[in-house]
Amino acid sequence: MSPIRTLIIDDDVAVAGIHHGFLLARGGFDVVSLAHTGQQGLDLAAELRPELVLLDIHLPDMSGLDVLQQLRGRQQALDVLVITASRELETVRGAMAGGVLHYLVKPFTSQALNERLDEYLLLRRELAAGGTAGPLDQDSIDRLVAPTRRATAADTMAGPAGERLAEPLARLPKGLSRPTLDAVIDALKSSPEDVSAAGMAVQLGLSRVSARRYLEYLVIHGFARLTPRYGAAGRPENRYLWKR
Repeated sequence: MSPIRTLIIDDDVAVAGIHHGFLLARGGFDVVSLAHTGQQGLDLAAELRPELVLLDIHLPDMSGLDVLQQLRGRQQALDVLVITASRELETVRGAMAGGVLHYLVKPFTSQALNERLDEYLLLRRELAAGGTAGPLDQDSIDRLVAPTRRATAADTMAGPAGERLAEPLARLPKGLSRPTLDAVIDALKSSPEDVSAAGMAVQLGLSRVSARRYLEYLVIHGFARLTPRYGAAGRPENRYLWKR
């Protein structure tokens, strides 16, 4: 099966970039473009015809639900996976009505995202193998519609966001350690201003690459914010700030 053409729509440039890197490293997905506004996402979807959209709800020009509604109004055959911090019941219901495949609430673990992607790839393989050539039986239909039900129940009924705070930090990816992560968090919390990966590395005695991995991990799970700082020339320096 060829890689799944994927469009990422997220107003946070850093988070969209991290999602992009995650999908590329994982394999099986071809990220055709990134969009940071709803209208840009709609234009790119019409032009590039992606098969999958990773969609944020909070966009600067319109709601992600409006984007979803317009995509469905075009009768465009694509799947949508919502990745958002929005937990309101009305929003979740709107997403379900729009036929999203999954609704994943930030912050989340990399394992949680992997599980959704695994399930999606398996579903696509089954469809590509010719499972929809004839009339579907009940088991086949259940496999097609079950992901949305399971994702909504698991991701929107876990209580307030504060109760989930420790979840992404409990299961670390390979190469990251909890003591070092705690040290990075303490340093980031205590800093009155944003810091660079290089500065964090010097402060904690880490390599710059290692410090950046921990900081990006906190960004993708919603605990830190990344802000590029532009100098006189050259590439911008990424700066990190704890979300207070």
